[in-house]
Amino acid sequence: METITITLNGREVSGHPGMTVLELASESGVRIPTLCNDPHLAPFGACRICLVEDERSGALMASCVTPIAPGMVVNTESPRVLERRRAIVKLMLASHPDSCLVCDKGNRCELRRIAADASVGLVDLQRISQPALIKEVNPFLERDLSKCILCAKCIRADHELVVEGVIDYIERGFASKPATLNDTSLEESDCTFCGTCVAFCPTGALMEKDSPYRGTTTTAVATVCPSCGCGCGISLEVKDNKIVRCRPDMDSPVNGGTLCVRGSYGYDFVHSEDRLTQPLIKANGSLRETSWEEALDFAAAGLKRVAEAHGPGSLAVVGSPKCTNEENYLLQRLARCALGTNNIDNGSRLYSAASCQGLGWNLGSPGTTNTLENLEQSDVILVVGTDPASSAPLVGYAIKRAVRQRGARLIMADPRRTKLSTFAFLCLRPRVGTDVALLNGLARSIVEENLLDEEFVTRRTDNFEAFRRGLDQYIPAWVEQATGVPERELSSAARMFATAKRASIVFGRGLTQQSTGTDAVMALANLAMLTGNIGHGSGGVYALQDDCNGQGACDMGVVPAFLPGYQSVDDPQAVKRFAARWGPFSPSGPGLTAVEMIQQANAGKIKAMYIVGENPAATFPHLGLVRESLRSLDFLVVQDLFLTETARLATVVLPAASFAEKEGTFTSFEGRVQALRKAIDPLGSSLPDWQIVLHLAKRLGHPMPYTSLEAIMDEIEELVPFYHGAGYAGAAGKGFDRSELEASPHGAKRLHKGQFPTGFGRFSSVHYVPAKGTAGDGYPFSLITGTSLYRFGGGSRSSRATRLIRFLPEAAIEIGRGDASRLGIASGDRVRIISPTAEISAPVRITDTLSDAMLYMPSAFPQSPVNALFGVDLDPQSKTPAMEACRVRLERID
Repeated sequence: METITITLNGREVSGHPGMTVLELASESGVRIPTLCNDPHLAPFGACRICLVEDERSGALMASCVTPIAPGMVVNTESPRVLERRRAIVKLMLASHPDSCLVCDKGNRCELRRIAADASVGLVDLQRISQPALIKEVNPFLERDLSKCILCAKCIRADHELVVEGVIDYIERGFASKPATLNDTSLEESDCTFCGTCVAFCPTGALMEKDSPYRGTTTTAVATVCPSCGCGCGISLEVKDNKIVRCRPDMDSPVNGGTLCVRGSYGYDFVHSEDRLTQPLIKANGSLRETSWEEALDFAAAGLKRVAEAHGPGSLAVVGSPKCTNEENYLLQRLARCALGTNNIDNGSRLYSAASCQGLGWNLGSPGTTNTLENLEQSDVILVVGTDPASSAPLVGYAIKRAVRQRGARLIMADPRRTKLSTFAFLCLRPRVGTDVALLNGLARSIVEENLLDEEFVTRRTDNFEAFRRGLDQYIPAWVEQATGVPERELSSAARMFATAKRASIVFGRGLTQQSTGTDAVMALANLAMLTGNIGHGSGGVYALQDDCNGQGACDMGVVPAFLPGYQSVDDPQAVKRFAARWGPFSPSGPGLTAVEMIQQANAGKIKAMYIVGENPAATFPHLGLVRESLRSLDFLVVQDLFLTETARLATVVLPAASFAEKEGTFTSFEGRVQALRKAIDPLGSSLPDWQIVLHLAKRLGHPMPYTSLEAIMDEIEELVPFYHGAGYAGAAGKGFDRSELEASPHGAKRLHKGQFPTGFGRFSSVHYVPAKGTAGDGYPFSLITGTSLYRFGGGSRSSRATRLIRFLPEAAIEIGRGDASRLGIASGDRVRIISPTAEISAPVRITDTLSDAMLYMPSAFPQSPVNALFGVDLDPQSKTPAMEACRVRLERID
């Protein structure tokens, strides 16, 4: 590689073309002070603190924007440089308040540090007054522009990283300042309160509002955000065993200095007054506190009693996508070895089982095929069945950067208009539940116009001819009639996707939470294979996860049909391999899925359950049936952070530690295994889930020989093919990316860089089945559900995050302006939402994003659980309950 050599402070150093003087100096161990530069942002040259001297010409240059050139002789500490640097600092301080001793930024202020390094104390220049504190009503951040140094870091982070464009410079000269359009409050703008601007601000101009501690902390722990499946790196600042601040981990390879509002400000559920700190046992109809010894003995005795009376098949275990890989691994071993049942599942069944089933069948790999970096390099991105801006903000940022900075074309396929729609080149608005027809229509157009990748299809796939024949009915006119998408838009989208060099597909729960969700996922995989967008550096399929370890929970075998690593429970060789480490275990054949457990409990066949980190009584469909079924159990053990709706029905409640109080690993939706690190001690007598499972297994007569988390991960590495090499050495660094793995001890390969794991990708012929229910059955509206940016998971944690609650205390039901006018409903009116299954109430929000006869309401609000409106309608393949759309009617509450 070509190099350029310069002289830096009397020493020859070399760098590559395009490097700036500041970058080469930093790489060479020479510190040049700067206030406006950051490696995550493009060079800007605003502060001029980074001045250096070129001794050949005597020129003073801003090192952050000056590229290196052959023969340069650079001095970073010459008398002229130091004099000018001090003068610039003095000018900044002349318009800066003398409030360092009481400023919340404290010792973290970069201006204060640079002034001290330059020996600048009192300033003898004339003071220039600046605007003071701007009053904000949001609970997240506040602005004090009297401390602003016009470095533009906040503006650049907003435009370059999160791509919102909410703030920019207004006015000129001394009146110049960063502000929103027309200088309105942040609440009136499109600000999402992600906190990225606060993290980048070098002074106290942007600060966290209502922080539990205003000073400088000495302890910061790098760990993983628990609010969604993206796996963002966070830094938890701790004071007196309490988390007082959360910032993006600037060294994380995942999020590059960004976070969302949940990651920045949703952490305080850890310190909620509702936290469970002692085990509870139900006596005489009420729960009482007890010791760990009594609670564990009682739990084990109750589970044993039921198994002896009714057999192991009467027991069921529900794990959690919020627990670590190690905890989920132990839990499925407890179910299979200590309890003798394959009736084990986890909460991601509600949204990701169709992804695992569909992608596993077509592609041989049950998850996302490429990395976020690959997504950002795509030329065309198709987003279907998800709103990444709220469900997976980091993915939303990547898509927006691809569009704005790389010129990618975005195709949105969604019944409603979302925030990402403003970035879209083409917006398809299919009717609810018609995704299979739409995707098959795109595939047929590609085949008919001969735009498919024939070499890829011929060499790397099979079953193409049967797939082609199955597309015959999906002519554009028929698809338009079924979906409502005009023929020209369908053809345009097909050509755009097929002719792109690198095309990606992003999907989520809007696709998978349908009764035909698995078919829809297979249709997406067909589309990716048809155009050759599988298995190379860019392009691919991205299956978003709602929870922090939804991918890992399934990888670890917390599913009824697979042992860890998706090795079938009916595979004698796989069973033999695990039995060699665990000892003999008896269950054979797939067990019950999560919702089937509830159904069988209602039928009297499941008699006892052990539920870890899940809240079925608030998050499953048909809550009346769920609660009735849980009440009917002979014995129920619940392990959680809070006394949830499910825990209130339990016989034994075991208090678990939060994500910040334990260690382990999470696997993000893109397959990156990262270390979760302990920041504080567990509250009260609560324990990490893995320790509780070990204690319980011992009392059930199946002691597990693990003395540490490392020992558990060592076994996972040995037995789970694609976790080989994912141990603590890898996860503790930048994380272990499974896409880098070429082969495993058992011959399995990851999809990303070679052949399909099963040798060939398999086309599947799937067909559109019209949704049940019509507008003429007394329920004229189609209600669709989704996610809120200000809630995460099932809501039991985020509904106890004080600032998220203050900003959005309850969910509103959105209705189009025309429907609202016809019904005489105004924004803020309270309405009753009635389905054939149940009814709830909520305030109304009128919007322009919905078509006629369509409503929208976010989930994860326990006070108004929209999932209660759904009956139990399972996808016949994945057993995922249909919770994306249902028929309802509205009644105004006077």
